[in-house]
Amino acid sequence: MTADAGVNGLTGMGSAKMEISPSGIPGLDKLLQGGFPRGAVILLAGNPGTGKTTFAAKFLYEGALRLKEPGIYVSFVEPRHDFLRHMASLGMEFEPLEEEGLFRYVEALTVADEETLASQLEDIIRTATEMNAKRVVIDSISAILQILQDKPKVRELLQNFFVNGLKPLGITSVLIAEYPYGARVVDHGIEEFIVDAVFILRFKIEQGKLQRILELRKARWAPIHQAELPFYTRPGIVIEISLPEEPEEVPPVDYTRTCNVLEALLALSIGGEKLIEVSLPGTRRDREDARKVLSSILSIPGGAQVLVGLSSTVSSKLIASLLAAALTRESGRRTLVVSFKSSPQSIMSLVRCLACSDAGNEREGGGDSCRVDDLLYVVSLNPTAYTVNEINDMIDLAVRRLKPDIAITEGLEILEAVAGKGNENSIAYNMYNMVLRYKRRGITGLWLQSFPLRQAMLKQTLTSMFDMGIYIESSPYTSSQLMGRASKLALGLSLEVYHAIAHTSFNMLVDTYRLLRWNCFG
Repeated sequence: MTADAGVNGLTGMGSAKMEISPSGIPGLDKLLQGGFPRGAVILLAGNPGTGKTTFAAKFLYEGALRLKEPGIYVSFVEPRHDFLRHMASLGMEFEPLEEEGLFRYVEALTVADEETLASQLEDIIRTATEMNAKRVVIDSISAILQILQDKPKVRELLQNFFVNGLKPLGITSVLIAEYPYGARVVDHGIEEFIVDAVFILRFKIEQGKLQRILELRKARWAPIHQAELPFYTRPGIVIEISLPEEPEEVPPVDYTRTCNVLEALLALSIGGEKLIEVSLPGTRRDREDARKVLSSILSIPGGAQVLVGLSSTVSSKLIASLLAAALTRESGRRTLVVSFKSSPQSIMSLVRCLACSDAGNEREGGGDSCRVDDLLYVVSLNPTAYTVNEINDMIDLAVRRLKPDIAITEGLEILEAVAGKGNENSIAYNMYNMVLRYKRRGITGLWLQSFPLRQAMLKQTLTSMFDMGIYIESSPYTSSQLMGRASKLALGLSLEVYHAIAHTSFNMLVDTYRLLRWNCFG
């Protein structure tokens, strides 16, 4: 059988149905139509330190742990104890799998000549047959090339081992290769003669930070529409690949799950007294009618995304905390707050005070009205410490863990400022994917960003992605409008709502005196 014949045989040509072997790496399997074809040879090349060993180990580990598929890791470069220790630090415990007969580590560190190498590879095929192995990793082809200097012999050896040896056994194999910096082919290019896919792992510097990239250069069985994929190595998850969201997977908003933001805010009270009032013009009946209209407009359906623009004089932490307290307290819905400028402690303290300080309760609250700790989760991210893409993935990780109904993001202007000029496309790309992700999961999103002017919000790059826009700025009030407490403090706010079917504005008063009296900002 020739190499090309072997490749054609696994690509599903003819009447035979191609059997897929999952890679065990979320995201990659989705992109590659389920994983690798059974019996495929995958070339995994990369610069030193890019994660080749971790990537290949994850392939073996998931196969053995989840699918009970025995695997063999053959290393010409690393002792067994170093490999096991490193993988354990990432959450992959291979020793229990060894005891079950689902994993074997083959040290080939002493192989130094052609005869010993050929014997070693024959032993691997024999071991694979005895174990009924389904997955094999060779680390690395670069070490084999140092032993075999003759190019025709290398090609013959690879042909016999992979195409004639492992492939007929239905063994999916990963072949690791060192990828020299700046090179366009791997070593002499001979490995690509027998492989079905070529993956390149490399680094790039973004915002002064290291970003790992998986480049899909070839996959015979699957169309590749996303050639470069950012990825991360994290304990537990091990390999995290960032995939773009697909718009066709996004359902419409859910009108059976609405959260009435206005009514929830107006229900907030401290010590039994209302914290927020709405100022509407006209007669009493006019005000009642306007209130009903506002309440209807601000009943946000499940999965809708709202851009909340703030003038520079409005505290985003206060607005985020008011929203979080109102929505968790009234609707009982699980809420995630992601902040780029406030600490989790400061937001949680303010929300607890707002949500737990009803009549009859002490400041720390109690009873059914105080469920903040069960319903609210706050994540603070420093955008100077991560790439924009990694921030996107960290938010996604929090979303998957908490499974929130509502997500509030505070401080998007900080993200833009830190990313700086030249990274606008990266911010837009990741923002677009975050918004799509929330929509696809039915999460109602409130996105808080400071803008110098209302017009600036309307010109925001992704304004059309949002279902509603609200711009909030400070508004002066006469003493008679301060909730009847002219001697006390109140924050006047002017809100303008941009809805798909309506455009309206109204004024709101927040009794900040009561917040200070109850030491909510402490």
